[in-house]
Amino acid sequence: MLLEEALSSSSTSDGKSTSSPLPPSDAALALLSFLRDELPAGGISAEKRFVNLFPLIVDRAFGELNRPQPPSASEGNHNKSTSGSGSSSPGTTITSPGGSTYSSPASSPSSKLASTYTTTASSSSAEDKKLYHHADGGWLSLLNTPRPTGGASSSPSSLHHAQKTQSLDNDPIVKLLSAPKPPRQDNQANNNDAYSQQQQPTLLNALSAESIHRPQIKFKFPLGALSPLFMELIQDWKQCYLEEADKANAAATMAARGGGGGARAFGASSTAATHTTTITIEGKIGKENATRILYHLLLNGPNEQVELKKYFQSGGGNGNNVLHQKNLNQLSSPRAAFVTPMKQQQQSNTPRSTAATITNNEPNIELTMLEYYLFFFLRFPMANQEWEIQLQDQLRRMRYGTSTTAYGQRVYFHLMSSYMQYYLPHGVYHHRPDGGHGTTPRVDVGAGEAPLDRTAELFLRLVIEFWVEGQVSPPTFAEGIQRYRNGRSAFLSTSFASTSSSSSSSLNPTLRDSFELTQPKTAYVSPPSQIQIGVLNLVRHLVSDVTVRNMVKNASVSCQHRQTEEREGRVTVTAGNDGDTSAKIVWCLPPAMSTIQPSIFNYIRVGLTCGSIHDLRSIFHRALEAWLVWIEPWNYVMKRRAVVVSGSGSNNNGSSASATHRAGEFLRNAAATVSSHRVEYYPAYVKPKPTSPSTYSSQWEAYVVSNLNLYTVPLAIFLKRARELDFSSTNEYPRSLALVQRVLRVFSKQVVTVLNSVLNRRADALSASLATMHRDNMKAFCPPSSWKLTDCQLDATNLLEEIFSQYQKRKNEMDIFDRIEARLNALFSGKIGSDEAALQSLLSQVRYLMHLPQDYQVLPEEPKSSLGWGSFLGLGRHKDGSLLENLLVPERDTSGRLTDKGRAQIYSGARKCNPIDVHFVGDPLLARVKTYEIPVLVELTVHASNYLNEKLGLVTEPSAVEGQTVEEDALSKHYYEMERYQKTLFRINLRFLADSRNIIFAYVLWWLFRTVGGFFQ
Repeated sequence: MLLEEALSSSSTSDGKSTSSPLPPSDAALALLSFLRDELPAGGISAEKRFVNLFPLIVDRAFGELNRPQPPSASEGNHNKSTSGSGSSSPGTTITSPGGSTYSSPASSPSSKLASTYTTTASSSSAEDKKLYHHADGGWLSLLNTPRPTGGASSSPSSLHHAQKTQSLDNDPIVKLLSAPKPPRQDNQANNNDAYSQQQQPTLLNALSAESIHRPQIKFKFPLGALSPLFMELIQDWKQCYLEEADKANAAATMAARGGGGGARAFGASSTAATHTTTITIEGKIGKENATRILYHLLLNGPNEQVELKKYFQSGGGNGNNVLHQKNLNQLSSPRAAFVTPMKQQQQSNTPRSTAATITNNEPNIELTMLEYYLFFFLRFPMANQEWEIQLQDQLRRMRYGTSTTAYGQRVYFHLMSSYMQYYLPHGVYHHRPDGGHGTTPRVDVGAGEAPLDRTAELFLRLVIEFWVEGQVSPPTFAEGIQRYRNGRSAFLSTSFASTSSSSSSSLNPTLRDSFELTQPKTAYVSPPSQIQIGVLNLVRHLVSDVTVRNMVKNASVSCQHRQTEEREGRVTVTAGNDGDTSAKIVWCLPPAMSTIQPSIFNYIRVGLTCGSIHDLRSIFHRALEAWLVWIEPWNYVMKRRAVVVSGSGSNNNGSSASATHRAGEFLRNAAATVSSHRVEYYPAYVKPKPTSPSTYSSQWEAYVVSNLNLYTVPLAIFLKRARELDFSSTNEYPRSLALVQRVLRVFSKQVVTVLNSVLNRRADALSASLATMHRDNMKAFCPPSSWKLTDCQLDATNLLEEIFSQYQKRKNEMDIFDRIEARLNALFSGKIGSDEAALQSLLSQVRYLMHLPQDYQVLPEEPKSSLGWGSFLGLGRHKDGSLLENLLVPERDTSGRLTDKGRAQIYSGARKCNPIDVHFVGDPLLARVKTYEIPVLVELTVHASNYLNEKLGLVTEPSAVEGQTVEEDALSKHYYEMERYQKTLFRINLRFLADSRNIIFAYVLWWLFRTVGGFFQ
């Protein structure tokens, strides 16, 4: 069977594409054999065949892209040409767009194109909404692990176990699509080592080689696949494109007039021109990342993208004219979109009428093979409907404990990890050969000593654009401050007339207002769950780089040496450290972290602002986790392990890791520490406990300064939103408190000292220089430098009051069973008195963080009772009026309502309300159903109690206020019920029979009497 026929898919009568004759594993093995044997030795014919196979590989890996339906006229001509090609004589050859000859008519683009358009045309209206989404059936959309042909049949349970234990490194699809492993950089490698031997070529190797040696071979990527999701990217591209086109026209005019050396926006072969352009460029509408991606695609000038140029010049891409289906009917297929010198000559002879129709339709972006693959790969999580279905099924199965991640998702993240290790390697920041077939030019990213190469920068920029920034459009701080001032000025002008000094001070936002300044300009759309996981993995990969540790350590030593010199008076410190020429220090973050720092800052602050705080799978908690990983790089420790050389007999050939294998690996790692075995170091994340102290040391001081705003702004947003956490529920209180502790434990005394020294302008000259470089790197998203941590004092104290008051309220409302349960839990967990100790530790952290007085108390102390066991069992509670003895409590009546004097005391500021004063209002018999009660029994016991009380004459007053209903005055009704309850001397209350704890206690007593005592026999 030919490889082209094996990769091609067919379509059924209902419009759904079926799988190809070869299973996924067999097709991947066949492609690996082609890349290993035929492509290196086949010459130009094998290379042309690979170009023709590439779109089929993309369709098999990701699933066919649902494209717009072609017009009827062109469809008729297309069907006619397809039938003609299918009935051609054997001597007639079918030439591919790239110039090669197809091996069979089945592999030609015409037959493939017919099935594609037939699938789209026969789809229903629901499928039209999934335009530019991938169809089901791609390798990365599979639910179960594919098995090769001839594999032994197995039960679903055994197949499920194989999916969990089988290593993805030995999967044929992973071997085909993964990135090549970078060569070892240590001096211990030898010729007999497996690392120095020739590796299995992958698809990425071949794509990199073709992009370098055949840059004229390009594929067309539809702009419609970007415009629905990333409209701001298109707008930024249009403004930058038109400006650079004007520059190129002006340069051409000067050259025609005899200027000769006119300035060029893009150098066709000059690396210096590209280097200069990419350093100074910024996004025209605040999306610098989008501008840099466009400049990467326009390396040889604006005329390189012909369709894009005509589309923008004709007025397309304004944002208000999003192209619909009727405007997309004349697009060509990317399978016929190879741009070779022969193809360019044919396009130059195209009639003007045909070229004019392109301006009214959406264009295609011409990309190299590697760029085309990266666009598809990084866009795939947002254009795949199958993943959302699998995610819902996974959440449903989690309730029964049988949830597993789908095969396609596991493969995707495994591939993404290999791509990050290849393009953003740890500890290697020099110029790297791309694909083993040459070198690529450098592009300076403006930070760090060694820049990323073009391919690595494009990969990182696409990740930022598609994943980190995505559809989020956070305002710059200038826009947010202006919006804040407009709202405040309108409020002040309508509320009261203020003086100029107070008005001007209230119009200046502080760090506490970061939540309001971060509100997006448009409706927020949360990224898919898979992208949130991908961003978290990217942050972990960047932070765990050993280069970060080494660069930061050197910078921290320089800063501490400078601090010693300034204290001893050996250097002269100028005002503000601005004019000190000796205060020079090297930026201590690698290029990748410097590039992504503003984008990840926006991702974190927008996620904390707009995410749901009660859903553990929401963007709030994923952004919070990414933030904690970013600001605590010292939680990554370097561990070492023995390097096992392949062929040494320790390879398990991808089988499941047995206990013997794990034990052998442990012994090898232990022996490597005391012997001459070759070891390698790898970063391991040690997740700290919420109550454990921070492991920060002085060698990370430069890192804190270089990420100053990532410590302050997200903290302010978290403090404001943390009050939404549930501290009232017995089950949710420990989880909510642990979340607050996880955040506040980061800000130890050493970290707060470093932050305050920079924010209060007391830092040394080198630290101030690092802070200035950090602000320059943040650009438009840098907050004002006048913000201080003490601006968040009110939010921090409000959070403490919420936690302490809810804890005290729950403690006061605990009955006998609750207190016994709490004591037993504390006894068996070994944490007796841990709640009070945790609250006091939290209070001390906030005191130092917000510079509160040392004698600051969250709540006023209450008089303590000494009832011994009565207090332990909950029998020593104060009566409702006992809190009135406190001098700080306003005056209340016997029912707990404020009197006129109490209102005057609050209005004058002499008294304040205590959250603990809020007690239950109403009749306990008619209270809401508690969590420990059975609702059906509650309703029955309440009706029975009321019936008995009325029949026995124990309650004579009516159960509701005459002339009023619940809807009219619910509070008055509850007060009336409470007063009636207090006047009643005795009544029957059977609601205790609905308490599940009482039922269990009665059953245990009955069982003891029957079993031990011999009763009820």
